[in-house]
Amino acid sequence: MVSDNSAKFDDRSHAGAALGMKLATTLPAGQYTVLGLLRGGVPIAYEVAQALGARLGVLAVRKLGVPTNPELAFGAIAQYSTLSGRFINAEVHHRALQYYGHDELISVENGAHADLLALAHAFKAYTPEIAGQSVILCDDGIATGATMKACLELVDQLKPQSVIVASPVIAAEAFTELAPQVQGLTELLTPRQFSAVGAFYKDFSQIDQDHVLKLLGSKS
Repeated sequence: MVSDNSAKFDDRSHAGAALGMKLATTLPAGQYTVLGLLRGGVPIAYEVAQALGARLGVLAVRKLGVPTNPELAFGAIAQYSTLSGRFINAEVHHRALQYYGHDELISVENGAHADLLALAHAFKAYTPEIAGQSVILCDDGIATGATMKACLELVDQLKPQSVIVASPVIAAEAFTELAPQVQGLTELLTPRQFSAVGAFYKDFSQIDQDHVLKLLGSKS
């Protein structure tokens, strides 16, 4: 692991290419299926799939953010084909429940669920069969790990042979929490001081649906 708060990636493509090179030189030879978390994880996954000569797919996920601070997740929900996954951070959820109340948090989750289903439907053609496969889950950064934990809960239902999580930057605490849950965890940076994923990118522009479809189309 490398800890370097000053290091930054030019953009997601640059970070994904570097991550793909690391994976290509450390993973055993084999057939892999790379899934990018929609949407920001897809440019990362695209570069990783290119480096490994792997299949590329996507996984829909939505953070459940505290009402007045959406970046603070009390959980996350994920969707892949007809299956769903859910993770709740018990400590954050308990505090949010005391402050905002049950109805407010249910409203957040209902809104996120509607967005999730729309996202999953838009990309349903890019959800390959992963039973018995070696799967690599890619995101552009992992702060609390909530979204990745929801994805892991979901992917486990699909019975892959193995699961590796790969991201250019992972907060040190999240790294420690995720490592026991997967067969591999690959990163380029593990900063102990972690404010936001975007702080490690020079260009962290929002990824739109057309860009994602273009990447997926060029790999199919």
